[in-house]
Amino acid sequence: MFKSNPKPIVILLAIITAACLATGLASAGSLAQSGQQGADLFDQKCRACHNIGGGDLVGPDLEGVIERRDMEWVRNFITAPDRVIASGDPIAAELLAKYNNLQMPNQGLSQDEVSALLAYLESPGGTSAAGAGAAALAGDAGRGNALFSGKIPLQNNATSCIACHSVNGLAALGGGTLGPDLTGVVGRYGGEGGMAGVLAGLPFPTMRGIFNSRPLTPQEQADLLAYLAQSEGVAAANQAGLNSLWFWAFGAGGALVLFIVMAFFWPGQRNSISDRLRALG
Repeated sequence: MFKSNPKPIVILLAIITAACLATGLASAGSLAQSGQQGADLFDQKCRACHNIGGGDLVGPDLEGVIERRDMEWVRNFITAPDRVIASGDPIAAELLAKYNNLQMPNQGLSQDEVSALLAYLESPGGTSAAGAGAAALAGDAGRGNALFSGKIPLQNNATSCIACHSVNGLAALGGGTLGPDLTGVVGRYGGEGGMAGVLAGLPFPTMRGIFNSRPLTPQEQADLLAYLAQSEGVAAANQAGLNSLWFWAFGAGGALVLFIVMAFFWPGQRNSISDRLRALG
């Protein structure tokens, strides 16, 4: 009878155990890497319009979105929101109506990037401070005006806002037409908190090529935010003044027309009365 040797079995079990541990560690490392990539992507491309647990901004708060929505729907919407909206999807249509018809831009994400964002949304691990710079710092509206108009260059040498945008109060200087007029933009993006996020991320496709490598500093964000908020108030005051001006203009115009009509018809009316009186005499 041969005695069985347990050593090969022990060695085999040790190899299998080591392989399983290595696979588990590699998987955990991969998940951690994916989660970090998702967090970075969220700060770069999503934080301007969305919070996780901090309330709605330009778009909805995304806390628990993986539980609220079907995973495949979320994947499709992150990948190509324009196509989902164009398809007439009822959820997308409802969200568009709820959030001021501001359509989420197509970020041109790869499937790996979408997967990383989904992994982060499943387990965000708290919110980052991205986008809080402008809201936390005191902004100077005068300096914001100078930054917007290009009188003071942006610190990282990005193109000044006026190259593509105009805003109320800059009529003498003009402004670009590539981007929208930014008068009232703070209100359109849900107030200063939402606008702070936009300035921090500038997620729009036409702006990414300029600002990805030349971001606004937190102080520049704060100054521009203060200027845009101030210009919004000036725009409202100007509109009120304009409405008042139109009121008086219409009133004066109506009175002038009335006097002209009276001047034209009254002499004839007076002569007619005189003729009738003479006829009676």
